[in-house]
Amino acid sequence: MIRWAAPLALLLACLGPGTLHAQDAAMSRAFELERQGNYAGAAAAYRTVLAARPASAAALLGLERVLLPLDRPTDILPQVRAALAAAPADPPVYGVALRAWAAADEPDSMRAVAERWAAKVPGDEAPFREWGAAALARRDRAGAVAAYRRGREELHRPDALAAELAQVAVADGDYRGALGEWLAAVRSLPGYRGIAVSTLAQAPDSLRPDLLTQLGHERDFTAIQLEANLRTRWGDPLGGLRRLESALPAEGPAATEALHDFLAQLRTAPGRDARAAQGRALELIAGRSAPSEQARFRLEAARAYTQAGDRNAAHRMLVGIADDRSAPASVSAGASSTLVQVLIGEGKLDDAVRRLAEHQAAMPADEYAGLRRRLVLGYIGAGNLSRAESVLGADSTVDGLALGGRIRLYQGDLAGAVQRFEAAGPFAGDRDEATERTALLALLQPIETDTLPELGAALLRLARGDTAAAIAGLDRVAATLPPAHGAAEIRLLAGRLAGAAARPADAERLLRAAAVPGAPGPAPAAELALADLLLQQKRPADAVAQLEHLILTYPGSALVPQARRRLDEARGAVPRT
Repeated sequence: MIRWAAPLALLLACLGPGTLHAQDAAMSRAFELERQGNYAGAAAAYRTVLAARPASAAALLGLERVLLPLDRPTDILPQVRAALAAAPADPPVYGVALRAWAAADEPDSMRAVAERWAAKVPGDEAPFREWGAAALARRDRAGAVAAYRRGREELHRPDALAAELAQVAVADGDYRGALGEWLAAVRSLPGYRGIAVSTLAQAPDSLRPDLLTQLGHERDFTAIQLEANLRTRWGDPLGGLRRLESALPAEGPAATEALHDFLAQLRTAPGRDARAAQGRALELIAGRSAPSEQARFRLEAARAYTQAGDRNAAHRMLVGIADDRSAPASVSAGASSTLVQVLIGEGKLDDAVRRLAEHQAAMPADEYAGLRRRLVLGYIGAGNLSRAESVLGADSTVDGLALGGRIRLYQGDLAGAVQRFEAAGPFAGDRDEATERTALLALLQPIETDTLPELGAALLRLARGDTAAAIAGLDRVAATLPPAHGAAEIRLLAGRLAGAAARPADAERLLRAAAVPGAPGPAPAAELALADLLLQQKRPADAVAQLEHLILTYPGSALVPQARRRLDEARGAVPRT
């Protein structure tokens, strides 16, 4: 649908029932035929109206609409001539005339109509804007530029039709020219800033330094705002903020408005730098806000700084907010929650526990429970299992049971861990946590002993990120167990960890030890993992032999389809995925 053809429903709504009832039968019939999709009949009905009232803008627009789907846009020219001959002609009539002459490829007639219209409305950009739009509709960019420049000359305003000229320049790939026009447009009407940024941001990488240099030569705040926004769009939000901050007025609504405008760009920008810039912008807004609003903006800034990983800045924002009795309760509670998260991130777990206890009453129950569980994980990460257990307390929720199971596991209480994991079920935590818990259950269930501190210690090292020590510990534990009662499962885990840690020799040894006939449960998985390792080492012949052994030895295994796919890859029959 061409943008200037107003939908029938919109036109009907604008006319309203009272006006429609005042139209003659032919106009009502034309509308109805158009609504039914009978465009030829509607065209005849609109012509009947125009024969009696040649300057009827509603009928002329209706005729224009129905001729488009008939692919006969120039058939309206007789009615256009009659409408222009009638006095006075309304602006919509001139618009229809421009589009009709454009469809007829008559640029001289377009110019004559635009000049006649402009003479009736001196100082108005509309005639030249519609002239240019009609030229663009016939893909005549040069004609559109000529129309806009003629308007600029006639109106004696260097910023006239700047937005239109900017968009044509962008379409032509002339980003330097577009920048100059957008600056003029935004200086005249700040509301153009958003579209200016959106169109200029499409500039190729090779042109961006030149555009920033061009903006750097400008000294007015409009240019500085545009530069800051473009830097953000082009991946340098901190540079954009520095540019904006260097030119901000000391006080007043203009500075706050500019910061809010810049903040809107930052909210959609990805990455830590964008969050850091967002935090700084919110901090600047807070410093320029009324006392009743400062706490809210400082809290938002703290959250942004936290997401950026700048805990010191987040801490600075939060100091005093949580304890400020004049701050709104929701802000105070939010500050306490964010501060607890910051303290956990800094490893100041005891301080976080104290802060959480002080503000428990002001927090929603689910938020408090979530923070407490984060503290438990923090203590687990620090290796302080007794403190983790103390903070968790008697949490009987599914998430609490899952965490309690982990603590028992790391303490070596295998029976207690299994009991809590099974009670937590598949719904605790997110999908990754549930999957990991299922894998732990599969690891533990074949083991016949109820306690195994060495296994708990090895898994705790893994949870704390010490993979090398975890592999060594798991290997030692497996050596003390029968293959069918936990040793194979533990070696399979250790082998996978060794492979991920780029220790192929250890991985191969452990996986071969796990792939024993006496442990038919983990053996197929160990053989498949071993085949993958061999393929990674560019040993396709060994991988083929391993996969064939898996398929023949364990034909009922659910892993056989994957093994067949890997076998085809090893033989070069299909590309490796």
